[in-house]
Amino acid sequence: MGFTRDYFPINPGDPAPLTVTARRRVRFEEVDMLNIAWHGHYVSFLDDGRVAFGDRYPALSYRHLHEARVAAPIVQLHLDYQSPLFFDEEMTVAATLHWSDALRLNFSYRISGADARPVARAWSVQLLVDEQRRTLLVPPPWAEEFRQRWRQGELE
Repeated sequence: MGFTRDYFPINPGDPAPLTVTARRRVRFEEVDMLNIAWHGHYVSFLDDGRVAFGDRYPALSYRHLHEARVAAPIVQLHLDYQSPLFFDEEMTVAATLHWSDALRLNFSYRISGADARPVARAWSVQLLVDEQRRTLLVPPPWAEEFRQRWRQGELE
């Protein structure tokens, strides 16, 4: 994941990144008249990776964030297209969470086509905010517990 290390550097003592993959097919409604997945849908494909990540690590699931009255808006997003996806093609979205000493979610993504070819790579940064949209600077207990378990190597 060379590009991710450039954007999210790995520092000595940081825990290993956590990666989850999701698989799905390109739906008819997602393609243009050339039978190619429209570029605007790729952000939604990334979200499939984040949802799968929350399924594997429930403390960071959208459902848990909602129950904790916390939101995680994206404040930065970058996406590089490498090759097209076609109608009914199966894709794999790998979502990787990178360690940050700050209370933020640094995700990198890889989308691969059915033949394992690189389709897109991306990264996003999300902050945690409360109901008044104030950025959380101190981790809530559930977030601190997740971070401690990650740092101690209990998550894989």
